[in-house]
Amino acid sequence: MGPIRYIFPLFVLAMWATCGFGAASGQWTSVHWLMLAVSFLGCAIIFVQFAWVFSYGYAISMVLANGVAMAVRPEPAVLLVGSIGMAYGLRLGWFVWARFSSRGYAAIRERGEKGDAAVPLPLRLFMWVCCSWLMAFVAMPAWVAGEPAVPSLGVYAGAAIAVVGLVLEAIADQQKQSAKAARPGSFVTTGLYARMRHPNYLGEILFQLGLIVVGASAAGSAFTLAAGVLGPLYIVILMVYAARDQDEQQLARYGSDGSYREYRERSGSLLPG
Repeated sequence: MGPIRYIFPLFVLAMWATCGFGAASGQWTSVHWLMLAVSFLGCAIIFVQFAWVFSYGYAISMVLANGVAMAVRPEPAVLLVGSIGMAYGLRLGWFVWARFSSRGYAAIRERGEKGDAAVPLPLRLFMWVCCSWLMAFVAMPAWVAGEPAVPSLGVYAGAAIAVVGLVLEAIADQQKQSAKAARPGSFVTTGLYARMRHPNYLGEILFQLGLIVVGASAAGSAFTLAAGVLGPLYIVILMVYAARDQDEQQLARYGSDGSYREYRERSGSLLPG
């Protein structure tokens, strides 16, 4: 986990502070509570299997929380950003199901099932609360997008960046899954992975950066700025760290393989080498 284990609680505290400030100033409304409530519902899957909160829980929360924003504020900007968020959640849920069902991930699935039994209830409860707040805030840009009477150019630019990230991540995930199905124990060097070691993480970063642009450009106050930026910003930090962590793990696993060392030399981590 490294420094992420310390950064995550700090972001959650910032989200609680944002909620408190918004409640005190009358800006945190029943809609925000409802978005948070459905995120708690989606993340409750942590009590089925701990690791699922980061995949299925994320997917379900994105669909439900963005759906709430779209239902309550059916304005063009909210519908645009919210539908992108819902598409993200649906795509993630389908991909996770397909990956976990594949033969290439059988060993990972078994490790997850064995490790789940060792997770104590207090840790599940703590992560349920923290992840639920995070998922709700990742969906907040959809609500913030409707703040201006006339959507700014930044909202549409951010939506476009998010779509690019969503498509890139979907393609990279599919290419990796196909490669792992053919060669479960090998590293992936085909498709987008020929010049980048983590194009899927790059896609996630672009998606979240798009949401940050939306939140920052539509914000009309310190509260809406924090509500629209905090969640996606944490995910960006998480993905940058995850790419570095994966590089270290792959080097430890494949470092003795000359073809992997050659691949490292001609590829970049998050950008084409």
